Amino acid sequence: MLARIAAEFYWLGRHVERIEHTARLLRFQLNRLADRPADELTLGWQAVYHVLGQPPVGATASGDEAETAVIPDAYTLAGNLVEESANPDSLLSCWERGRENGQRVRAQLPLSVWTCLNQGCLWIRDSDFSEAWAKAPAALVNEAIERLRLFAGVVDAAMPRDEAWRFLELGRFIERVQHQAVLLASWVEFGREDHAASALSWADLLRVCGAYEVYCRRHSTNVRREEVLGLLTQDPELPRSLRFSIRRIEELLAGIDPVGARYPLAPPHRMALRLTAAVEMKPTGPSEDAEAGDFFRSLENDGRTLHLLTMAAYVTHSPAEGLAT
Repeated sequence: MLARIAAEFYWLGRHVERIEHTARLLRFQLNRLADRPADELTLGWQAVYHVLGQPPVGATASGDEAETAVIPDAYTLAGNLVEESANPDSLLSCWERGRENGQRVRAQLPLSVWTCLNQGCLWIRDSDFSEAWAKAPAALVNEAIERLRLFAGVVDAAMPRDEAWRFLELGRFIERVQHQAVLLASWVEFGREDHAASALSWADLLRVCGAYEVYCRRHSTNVRREEVLGLLTQDPELPRSLRFSIRRIEELLAGIDPVGARYPLAPPHRMALRLTAAVEMKPTGPSEDAEAGDFFRSLENDGRTLHLLTMAAYVTHSPAEGLAT
């Protein structure tokens, strides 16, 4: 596969995963608007923007002044992450960039996959956010998540398990590892605040990751911090756990570059193995919040390094050098 084609599929996967991550965070926050006090909503917006790497949301006044300051502004805060074309991380911007990636590899995409991707982009481009907000604040975000699930199902059913599919999936899971590490680090950091214990509960984190029901079946409805972090870090069967995502990255890299998966390991394979070891060796019991935050920030940096090594090995390598392995 040509390196430029591989890069397009890789970035298509990353943009699709980025849309879903933003949509999940927005759904969590918008579903809280009706029954949460203003100080909790303010903290929630600060957490959402912090996780997404957006400029921080300013603190508001307390009491009645906070109610009037936060609730009307929720429309602006959500709109910035949904339809603001000047924001490179908004749902609209990411969907348009993903569609551009798909356009450039249109010949390699099954018709059903391209149709689903194109229809999703046209839908969000033509959506009236104010009209959707009037019906229900989370209505548009919920539909975006459903369309992303449809896209994932069509990809799973229609694409052959060739290099194109592997690079698309590799982009998705590298993006997921980085986002999940930032999400867990941010939740730990916000949990250190005295007023944040009830506002950003560990049950809320499970709901963002779609893991609340799984947690209740395996543990209990009494949500505990160390068990939540253990589940979202080390569970091999949970799609949004770090261990699950890193294992998928190892498998995809082995399919893309079988020689690089043997000793001596190619740099991307070596970094993926390092991530696996870090996650599997990390104790899941109680620990200091500072230590846990540093651990997840370290995983975020390693995920970014894995991305750079993957690009260097399979996309931006010098033609004179040939393939990395």
